Amino acid sequence: MRSIPNLLGLIRIIATPLLLVCILSDTATGYLSAVALLLFMAISDIVDGKLARRFNVVSPMGVFLDTISDKIFVAGALIPMVQHALLPGWIAFLIIVRDFAVSGLRSYAAAEGQVIAAREWGKQKLAITVTALIWRLIAAALIPLSIPILQVPANLSGSTLLLARVASLWPLPMALALIWTIGSGVDYFWKAWPILRGHWASPTVSDPTSRQEAP
Repeated sequence: MRSIPNLLGLIRIIATPLLLVCILSDTATGYLSAVALLLFMAISDIVDGKLARRFNVVSPMGVFLDTISDKIFVAGALIPMVQHALLPGWIAFLIIVRDFAVSGLRSYAAAEGQVIAAREWGKQKLAITVTALIWRLIAAALIPLSIPILQVPANLSGSTLLLARVASLWPLPMALALIWTIGSGVDYFWKAWPILRGHWASPTVSDPTSRQEAP
């Protein structure tokens, strides 16, 4: 039981190629399978932290797996979605670059003996991003790419039509995901600015060979 939190993080990483394959299949079944995988990954991300605290097994390895698994499976969904034109490339670029930048910042702070804890914006950003990705995949399963944004096929009816209308609103959660992506990134760097400012300029080291003896 005490190893379950680390196993969940490892499973998320191992399952990412399967997520990528499901989206690359470019079928409704593949998209809905990717939705199921993303739901599992999001729920396991919530559960493993609670289990680690409950069993008092919080460890550097667990923190490492939890941190990288989130970024890996989000990137594993974004890249094939861009390839199949489900999302524009700049959205994936912005989310992935933000994750790299924040990870680098936290690593830099750790090297300086400082700990930058996970911020509330950051925790919300992951949940909103996964929700937006799931929303977009459901829309892709129901609405062909040839249909303009916010519209649905004319041949749908009943509950399928209702679900398609709701799914067609995917740009709204995606916009929220971008707002939280930018806002959480700015928040991390704003809180870390004293560390960055203190080491921005390298100390000047005099070159002893440039000194000249007085006559």
